[in-house]
Amino acid sequence: MELPSFLHDLTGEGDRPSLEYANEIFSMLEVVKMRKKQVMLHLGEVTDSIYIVKSGVLKGSIIDEFGKMHTVRFVAEGGIMTSMFSFIDQKPSELQIECVEAGEILCFKHQDFEYMSKLYVGLSPAFYKLMLKRYHDMVDEKSRMISDDATTRYLKFMERYSFMVDRLPLKEVASFLGIRQQSLSRLRGKMNESIS
Repeated sequence: MELPSFLHDLTGEGDRPSLEYANEIFSMLEVVKMRKKQVMLHLGEVTDSIYIVKSGVLKGSIIDEFGKMHTVRFVAEGGIMTSMFSFIDQKPSELQIECVEAGEILCFKHQDFEYMSKLYVGLSPAFYKLMLKRYHDMVDEKSRMISDDATTRYLKFMERYSFMVDRLPLKEVASFLGIRQQSLSRLRGKMNESIS
């Protein structure tokens, strides 16, 4: 995905910024180097950025009522991650964002969003639409995973995240799939045996 196209395509016809203007905005975004295991957004913090991945991998995690963290999302090059509710409403985040692999991200700051929203009335509603779609996609993916056995979950994961699966630690994949790391190791071993 070309980054300026994200902004350009997000808004409606009448409120659509030109691609030149979108390019100008993205050229002003801060580029931040991220280290492996660096937490970009802690649980309970108010986020001031949308992270657009130039290189590397980010993961999003939530915490359950027992205090255990669960990975719910991965994004790599060209992907976008933030805690949308926190970003839009400037309220504490229920999502933690951490670097799985070192790289660089572009930060689309909340103050830039506010400024752009005044210029393009369609931007805020478009973000809400995007926020709801992403939330529903995540809930849909997780609800389908609940009814699948571990093998089916892993196969679907391999299909969806094939472009980054070799870059993810086994424990992160296990967390995403909701199974123990040892179980995932056994599962992968069995699948490799059946292929051989």
